[in-house]
Amino acid sequence: MRTKTSGKARIGVDLLGSDTSPKQLLEALIHGLPDMEEIELTVFATDEIFVEVPCPPAIKCVKVSDVITMEDDPLVAVRRKKDSSLLVGLEKLRTFELDAFVTAGNSGALLAGATICLPLLPGIDRPALMALIPTKKEPVAVLDVGANIHVKPENLYQFALMGIAYQKARGIASPTVGLLNIGAEAQKGTPELRKAYHLLQGLNHSAPLNSPVFAGNIEGRDVFHGNIEVLVTDGFTGNVFLKTSEGIAAFILEHMDNLAPIESLPPFKSTIQSLRHRLHYAEYPGAILCGVDGIIVKCHGASSPKALLNSIKGAARLVNHFFLEKIKHELGGQ
Repeated sequence: MRTKTSGKARIGVDLLGSDTSPKQLLEALIHGLPDMEEIELTVFATDEIFVEVPCPPAIKCVKVSDVITMEDDPLVAVRRKKDSSLLVGLEKLRTFELDAFVTAGNSGALLAGATICLPLLPGIDRPALMALIPTKKEPVAVLDVGANIHVKPENLYQFALMGIAYQKARGIASPTVGLLNIGAEAQKGTPELRKAYHLLQGLNHSAPLNSPVFAGNIEGRDVFHGNIEVLVTDGFTGNVFLKTSEGIAAFILEHMDNLAPIESLPPFKSTIQSLRHRLHYAEYPGAILCGVDGIIVKCHGASSPKALLNSIKGAARLVNHFFLEKIKHELGGQ
């Protein structure tokens, strides 16, 4: 049984396979060590990276001989590249040498490797990538955001259970679920979405009167009102939704740079700074691979060093707050 170890959170970091230079990422980790005193870091990379950037004693370095690139076929890579940073990291997570693993590598290979290496959680057939997106109220947990292109209605129902369990672990007592669709009416969408709608209605049978768990279909523009805490969809649609949201946020932030003189004025300073913090995706930890018996955080392939550091800190918080144990408890009670 996987439980949190005493002492520092042991976080493994895959330095390879993303769009950012491994050397740049390792340098950022070294510079960020003072802010990670409660974290024991293990990094995975080829020998040449460690030659270029020697690791300090505070960081454990694991040398690997291979890397899974973004262009690799996930299943082929998982079979042939056993000594890649991604698979070696997952193996150390499986053998309890790590409490959590962070990577910005190939999403398909991560999903395949994690499914092979780690047991699935109770009642879950497929893992899903879950990301937090800011709203007017609490951040909404969106899943799936890229792990499964094609899903069955039953998978969407399971995604809802994992999202509910995650938000409860964050302290939200009664999370509300929405199904991403092209309209609010029950008959909208594909046959799979209509069946998922019917299955999700079952969440309300045990809910208190006038406090439904499933709020019904929700259109993309309405997600940001903050009236739901969990949004379920397939990985293709969820990934498009996530990246479109990030693109719009980046567009707004870029134009806010023109407001620099206004931002310095006391009436606007705190509001604009808060908006910058809430909208910049690098401020948020990466997506969590929910559904496997291990804590895995997936960063953007183009993650900046700052985004990686925040993902590591986010993974440590999940470990220290016993996230895995809480989500198992919630799923076991369904």
